[in-house]
Amino acid sequence: MRRILFTGLSAMTILFFLITFLTLPKFQHHFFQLPLVDEITESVIFSDALFTAMSTEIPLLETTLESNDIEKPDWPKLLLESASGVSPRNFTSLLDLALPGRNPEVHLPIITNEAGEETMPIESPPPDFEELLKEEPEEEKQPDSENRTNQQEAEIYVYHSHSWEAFLPLLGEDKQKPSQASSTDNTKNIVVVGSLLTEQLEKRGIPTFHDRTNVTAALHERGWDYYDSYRLSRSMVEEAMASNDRMKYFIDIHRDAQRKDITTVTINDNAYAKLYFVVGAEHKNYKENLAFVEKLNAKLETKYPGISRGIFLKDRSDGNGVYNQDLSKKSILIEVGGVDNNKEELSNTSKALGEVIGEYYHNAEEVTSEN
Repeated sequence: MRRILFTGLSAMTILFFLITFLTLPKFQHHFFQLPLVDEITESVIFSDALFTAMSTEIPLLETTLESNDIEKPDWPKLLLESASGVSPRNFTSLLDLALPGRNPEVHLPIITNEAGEETMPIESPPPDFEELLKEEPEEEKQPDSENRTNQQEAEIYVYHSHSWEAFLPLLGEDKQKPSQASSTDNTKNIVVVGSLLTEQLEKRGIPTFHDRTNVTAALHERGWDYYDSYRLSRSMVEEAMASNDRMKYFIDIHRDAQRKDITTVTINDNAYAKLYFVVGAEHKNYKENLAFVEKLNAKLETKYPGISRGIFLKDRSDGNGVYNQDLSKKSILIEVGGVDNNKEELSNTSKALGEVIGEYYHNAEEVTSEN
């Protein structure tokens, strides 16, 4: 009897830990969000096979399939498609595999202003959350004009999915390695840029709200980790949208991990931190966001030649792939500068970006008023 009880208890304990492991966000991110699953579910042959298998148990479904002329699966064809990716019903799928740019599921990066792999944005490694949570940030001094507009009245929402991304010159001489460029202190991390941009937009009469949430602490409170950053920021954006239907623009500001020679440019004797626009292509309306970004990028390059590193189109194979941009057609992610940029360079870029966004905003308002 004791052996049976011990065996049962052991089995339940193992099952408990297995379920806990399978439900960890990090595990789900790596093993359940697979492009292969999407490809299988979008395949006509695989779909027909699934429906046919279900119809053997559901007679009414079998009648429905016959009335809709859904073919029963040809198992050799099914095996061919699963093994090679070539669909016998669509021979252009062979070209999709063979010719660069033919596969509609493969989104290549768009580098509009610079060329070469060495200039593409680099994601910072996940920070040590335990160390970040030990920090005691200095008292934050915000620009006088920032957040005079509350969230319920704002039309632009500025936020940071990776609010800990910091700048080495702001951290002090004891931090010199790119891997050390993380902080929860909003006077030293990417939140500084959000504050500077918000100040510029408010000066131009644009109701703007800057969300300075400590993402590190917020993730910790929920038991989440680095891989849940966009899940958290998505909830922030959705809450903001629910509280204010006037909100039109959503700007997620990040810091790149590239070094200063790539992230800095001098224009008319003034140093600027370069920008890089990231557009998530893993949703059906991404082209609307891309069109918006292309207009901003063109305006920036006209006024400040060289300030933009370009536009980078990313799908799920390169990271999150959506970046909350499916929530609005004017939702953008901007990499501002790199680990080595200083406050002056970030300030100059914030002014330039605020100027261009301000012009776009007011022109759009004029068109709306005329209509």
